[in-house]
Amino acid sequence: MRIGWAMLLVAVVAIILVTPYLLLNPEKRDLDEATRARLGGSYVRLSRGVTHYALEGPTQGQVVVLVHGGTVPMYTWDELAPILTAAGFRILRYDMYGRGYSDRPRVTYNRALYQSQLLELLDALNLHDPLDLVGYSLGGAIVTDFEAQHPERVRRLALISPVVYNYPSPRAFRPPLIGEFLGRIIGIRTVIKRANTMYAGTSLGQHHAALFAEQTTYKGFQSSLLSMIRSDALGDHRESYIAVGKQKCRVLLIWGARDTEITEEVVNTARKLIPQVEFHAVQDAGHSIVFQKPGQVSALLINFLQSNP
Repeated sequence: MRIGWAMLLVAVVAIILVTPYLLLNPEKRDLDEATRARLGGSYVRLSRGVTHYALEGPTQGQVVVLVHGGTVPMYTWDELAPILTAAGFRILRYDMYGRGYSDRPRVTYNRALYQSQLLELLDALNLHDPLDLVGYSLGGAIVTDFEAQHPERVRRLALISPVVYNYPSPRAFRPPLIGEFLGRIIGIRTVIKRANTMYAGTSLGQHHAALFAEQTTYKGFQSSLLSMIRSDALGDHRESYIAVGKQKCRVLLIWGARDTEITEEVVNTARKLIPQVEFHAVQDAGHSIVFQKPGQVSALLINFLQSNP
């Protein structure tokens, strides 16, 4: 009799937990060819899936690749990209796997995945000459890894509030099952709120908020986010910074002095590991520097990319 009551209690608890998990699932839509035809844009199929990208600017201009952070897709660069193309650069930006309108493959979202996506994208678009890489937040770690592994393909490197080591991702989402449950109940709402805070008050803020919410409705978003948190993507990239510091590549580092995610200690570590770095601290900016200070960031980038070797 006691066993029966215990089983009943377990069943009730399971129902209580599973019901909100199912009801709160925002991922109702498939990101397929029909959807992408409606959305528009440029797409290329790589080994792990379809990648959404934009290649804009003068065809003979120096190619600059803009790599976004861990959660906000390539619209991160909506205000900077036109300024850079007007300055004569040919700009490539893209959505990482799991973000925006790129596929959400069932793989581990680790450093190797992001490296292979970038390399395959460049090859697919026949961009083989040395180019400039600009990375923001996680994108900063990705481009540093890339330059460390493929120095012959990089002319200059620009890092904006880059991940260097031990980015403060929430530990509660790392355990299997528990992470999935918490991700569904509070995780998605948390990342949406964080993103909206980053571009609050900007000219494109409402538009970007709608785009961010939209990306969470395509199947595979949460699993890709949890996989990234659990992998080495947000871990220790210092060996790549050391490798870049030993090379001849010119490096720019831009950082918002109010950044609470990429702290002054982290930035100073990057500066020590890359002795040749050109450093600029923007005093009235935080981690949302790309959204809140596009004019200052673009001016620093243009001056660096156009300067003599």
